[in-house]
Amino acid sequence: MSEAAFFYNFTTQRPPRGNPSSPHSKYSVQIQAEESKSAGEKAHATQKYLLNSKQKTRQQSSSVSTDSRSTASLTSETAQHEAGDAGHDPMLSTPLPDYKHSANQTAKARAAAQAAIANRKSSNSAISAADRKHALQVAAEQRAAAAAAAARVDALGRSSSISSNTASSGITALTSSELASNDELGARPFTRRNGRRYLRDMTLSYPLPCDLAEIHRQTLRTMLLCQVFNGPVCSPSFVKKPPKRVLEVGCGTGFWSVMCHRHFASRGFPSIQFTGIDIAPLAPRMDSDDDMKWRFVQHDLRRVPLPFRADEFNLIMIKDMSMVTPTTGLQQELMDEYIRILKPGGTLEIWDGDHSLRMLLPHAPPAPKDDDEDSEDEEQAYTNAMGTYTLTSSTPLAAPQNQYLNDYNTWISKALEARQLTPMPCTTIRPMLLQEAELLVEIDSRRLAIPLGEVRWEREGVGGALTQGSNGHVISSKGKAKELDRRTLTAGQAALRRTALMTVIGMIESLEPLLREASGKGQDEWDRWQGNMMADLLKHGGTSWGECLEVGAWWARKKKPPP
Repeated sequence: MSEAAFFYNFTTQRPPRGNPSSPHSKYSVQIQAEESKSAGEKAHATQKYLLNSKQKTRQQSSSVSTDSRSTASLTSETAQHEAGDAGHDPMLSTPLPDYKHSANQTAKARAAAQAAIANRKSSNSAISAADRKHALQVAAEQRAAAAAAAARVDALGRSSSISSNTASSGITALTSSELASNDELGARPFTRRNGRRYLRDMTLSYPLPCDLAEIHRQTLRTMLLCQVFNGPVCSPSFVKKPPKRVLEVGCGTGFWSVMCHRHFASRGFPSIQFTGIDIAPLAPRMDSDDDMKWRFVQHDLRRVPLPFRADEFNLIMIKDMSMVTPTTGLQQELMDEYIRILKPGGTLEIWDGDHSLRMLLPHAPPAPKDDDEDSEDEEQAYTNAMGTYTLTSSTPLAAPQNQYLNDYNTWISKALEARQLTPMPCTTIRPMLLQEAELLVEIDSRRLAIPLGEVRWEREGVGGALTQGSNGHVISSKGKAKELDRRTLTAGQAALRRTALMTVIGMIESLEPLLREASGKGQDEWDRWQGNMMADLLKHGGTSWGECLEVGAWWARKKKPPP
């Protein structure tokens, strides 16, 4: 993991030590706490203990009549616990209650009630019937108030539209009315299967889990794409003038929005308004002292129209959504919606990558002209510096030599096609944009191949059939020495490729249930295959033939109405 750590330091700008910590670090700790099995069992046991304690407390409070103030206080505290239990869902990405503190408070209340009973028994003076009636009446009123509070919290937790504002940070959280239903999918969207956390709705095509390991993989992938594309956006529309309102579709944790905010804020544009939409409430709640304007909308993308106004956004980013939208009419419906909510002159940008892997054959990347300042030459120079390759129609590619990656290709194609998902989305995105040529203009794209390790033909030289001469120099079939074509990776290039490999391995691990089913392997057989695959890719240079990760960015602008 040292290479991945280097890549993180190499590609990100560390904030000053005095600045507040990133919201994603806090969110990771929070998710990690939710994913802890022992913590969950302890919380469940404590919650059960609290419910039993509250029942005993109600019985004791009804018999305590010597002090109406202590009775009212005890019942009020019970109302707070009931309201907290009604609104708490351990599967949601919300801060967990302090069960230890609650248990201590309940114990204190029970001790106070028992002390009151002892005082009543030891008292020689009889309590009047009027005082007893008054105490019981106060207790009944407090219990009624507690029940009403619990009902309000429960209604709030299951409401079809939730909105909360933080004035100092401009943060808003919404739940779309389209997601409302009578079941628990909206309030409790997650469940555990195969030892990991998934979306509860079994009708979704999305096959990946929603736990900390998968979130970490997607974060690494977002960092990787921002690095190879030299920023969070590829469209030249925002080189000088940034967008005002940005929508991230399928935002997940909102990490891309944070990267985009930091990118433009460092250039003097900190007031961009970001909106994230996702079916899962994974987006973090930013700190009150964060200057990012962030709004989260929880919505099922299968339900159109989307909950936004027409012409609302200047930039719509659709990143890694090929495993969300099946190859059915939904893709066209969503494209129509994206165009509807995109402001005239605004930009639609799509980032994605193929899930099947191919091998990059020997070839020399084009060299940019030294005397030309054209943007394409600058992009090519940056691509070469990253150790990546520009993909064109003439780029030589073939099936991978690695047997494990060939197995993976067979299984992932079978598994995704069964869910009406495409294993190679990069071949479909540009045609999808071109068919909207009546509404979209300036359609363009960038596609890159990121080798998954050190490639033999880079190290030995490029061109022809490579052999070794008597003097030790590598020569081609034409007999010309190829020392000038030899390439040695820098530390940054090696770290970037290692990170790409780790995202591929993480994808295979996250897709284990689907791949195991497609392969027909039992658990023991799969464990052996996976162990051998990991050793081959990580230790034995299994990707040295040129196996690569293919990624791409596509963008277009919405036509402005004629004057």
